Amino acid sequence: MIRLILILLCGVSLQAHSLKVFASQDGDFVVIKSYFYGNSPCRNCNIDIIKDDKIIQNAKTDENGVARLKLMANEFDILVDGSLAHEKRISFSTDTKITIEDDNQISKIIYSLIAIILIFGILYLIKRK
Repeated sequence: MIRLILILLCGVSLQAHSLKVFASQDGDFVVIKSYFYGNSPCRNCNIDIIKDDKIIQNAKTDENGVARLKLMANEFDILVDGSLAHEKRISFSTDTKITIEDDNQISKIIYSLIAIILIFGILYLIKRK
C-alpha cells in the first residue's frame, strides 16, 4: 500500500514539471502557445522550427508564452526549450500553399540600377538625334 502511494506521488510530481506546447495556423502564420503545468506561461523560451533535421527558423515566446512565426514549410517540427531540461518537440503540418517571398535586397538594388542606366541611356540616344 505504501509503495502504491509513493508511485502515485512520484507521478504527480513528474506532471508538475511538464511543458505543454500547442500550435495552430492563423493565415500565413503559425501561432505557438507554450506553458508549464498549472498554466504558467513559458516566458522567453527558445523555439526552433526544424525541417529535415535543419533549423529553418527560431524565435522566443513573449510574456504570455506565445510566439507567432511566418509559415516557411508545409510540414515541420516545433522544438520549445523551456530551460532546465524542459523541452518539448511536436510535429506541425498544413495543407495550404506556402509562398515564400524573396527578400534578396541586393538583387533588387542591382535590377533598379540597371533599369535607371537603361532609361538614361535611351534618353541620351533620343536627345543625341
